[in-house]
Amino acid sequence: MTDANHEEGPAPEDTNFPKTLRITIGSGDEMFEDAIAAAGAGDRQDAVVSVETAEGLRRLLTDRRLELLRSLMVEPAPSITALADRLDRSYSVVHDDVEVLGEYGIVQFRREGQSKQPFVPYERIEFGVVIEKSGTDDDTEVPA
Repeated sequence: MTDANHEEGPAPEDTNFPKTLRITIGSGDEMFEDAIAAAGAGDRQDAVVSVETAEGLRRLLTDRRLELLRSLMVEPAPSITALADRLDRSYSVVHDDVEVLGEYGIVQFRREGQSKQPFVPYERIEFGVVIEKSGTDDDTEVPA
């Protein structure tokens, strides 16, 4: 059985994931414009996940979810149950966290029988926040 987050397609091993995932705060329109500009310049694209607000970023990336990501980056899990055991957390909480991260494409899944095997296909995950002056034509970026 498949759902929107786990559709059948090429095996994860056959997918060429970028090395870096960037998680940013910004609108979908801004991310689309940045991607078009980078593609026109011939830049190699990182994978990008964008959330609309800082609050959305805080809700997405809790301390426990960051711990889960680190664990999966070191070693994929043979199942969500095994991941919960590895993290010494309850299955239901880990399942919920993995599903949320899967919805954003941060965690991917292999299928082995009935088991969903979560993994992170990126070598690096970067978080970016850019604050710009508004109401001017100056594109100066101020690191947060």
